[in-house]
Amino acid sequence: MITLYIETNFFIGFAKNQDKEAEELVSHLASELIGLNKLKIVSPTICCMEALSVLENERTKSNSFKVRMGDEINKLKGDTNSEYSKEIKRFLEQARIKTDARINDINIRLFEVLKWAADNVELINLEPSILIDSLNQQFIPDPTDNLILHCILDHGRRYSNDQKVLVTKNSDDFGTPEIKALLAVENTKYIASTKDFLGWLQSI
Repeated sequence: MITLYIETNFFIGFAKNQDKEAEELVSHLASELIGLNKLKIVSPTICCMEALSVLENERTKSNSFKVRMGDEINKLKGDTNSEYSKEIKRFLEQARIKTDARINDINIRLFEVLKWAADNVELINLEPSILIDSLNQQFIPDPTDNLILHCILDHGRRYSNDQKVLVTKNSDDFGTPEIKALLAVENTKYIASTKDFLGWLQSI
């Protein structure tokens, strides 16, 4: 059996419709592979929390963008004689509506993938020992990603004989030679995308 580690980028990639293979994994492949005892999916619990924080940040940026568009729309209202101004105003009004629709779609899809995780993913709880290790050993400059790494390393040590894979597009933090070496000690391979993981899984 393969243990697949996923982190925040998996949930956000699914929510933003940026990862077609993640969609395939969530919609049917995961349940099939889990049912055949070929795959176990694991994620730190804090990744779910971080994904919700990313959603809130997206909402904040979206609201700020809508305010700026609203200001421009109000400026254009006074320019009644210009057809160009009228057309720009229409485009901005449509963009404001689409901005709301986009955030609503991200919200729906994020909740969908988190509910899927609750049913199909083994969630790693944040134990005090893991937190202390992450504070004492700064392998990754970003403290949240460093904590995620320590959660994965701790889980890997407890299942040292299993073949494990960490899939994340965050190669800047998790794909460095130093982090790959730390993962390899716990028999964990780094793969940069869900697509590459599925290809690798078929090849073994």
